[in-house]
Amino acid sequence: MYDINRKQRQVAQNIGHEQTPIFVVDDVLLDPSAAIANGVTADYGTSMVQGTYYPGVRANVGAEYGMAILQFAAHILYRHFQVPKELTLYPRNGCFSLLTQRPADLNLLSCIPHFDNNETFSFAILHYLNPSEFGGTSFYRHKPTGFENVTQARRKQYLQAAQQHINQHGNPKQQYVTGTDPHFELIHTVDYKPNRLVIYPATILHSAHIEKPNVDVNPDPKSGRLTANFFVDFQP
Repeated sequence: MYDINRKQRQVAQNIGHEQTPIFVVDDVLLDPSAAIANGVTADYGTSMVQGTYYPGVRANVGAEYGMAILQFAAHILYRHFQVPKELTLYPRNGCFSLLTQRPADLNLLSCIPHFDNNETFSFAILHYLNPSEFGGTSFYRHKPTGFENVTQARRKQYLQAAQQHINQHGNPKQQYVTGTDPHFELIHTVDYKPNRLVIYPATILHSAHIEKPNVDVNPDPKSGRLTANFFVDFQP
């Protein structure tokens, strides 16, 4: 049901000044319809996103679908991201996501790029699902610090510098971030494409690239910007 496509197309890149590795796989599933059906029938709510930056709703992915994606991604993570073989993959969560907040309703953290966490061997795996011309995912450099990745060693400095910059220059615009502004510089964008998988370190600053919120903001899993998001750690 969730068979990996042997004719998939893989592209490995290193982006920005820090040459952060990202990995893109097109046509990753032989047939993505079962994954989409899983997302359409999932139970969405607000409990998974309370207290986070995410401007929408989420629902748990099915175990069979999640396992197929994670087993496939594990080989890429060990090989391309140079995760030590002695470390073991631990899934943190897997969820379907739909954007539901209009730009006027966003809080500050939804108007700027974010990092997922600060651990070295922690990664995000993003699967674009529904067919349509939705916005993709963009990666950024923080102008005051020059940081593209916010590691544990950089976290305190980054947060202090970001707040100081906001205090001096004001909040970013009340909108989804879609490019360079006084706070952040756009360094790379991966376009949305159905059945495309994107893998990147959890430390890198990134954001959904939403230029057409009238298209991307849609709570209906049948027609909205349906994605599956997986977060994994590698530990001894």
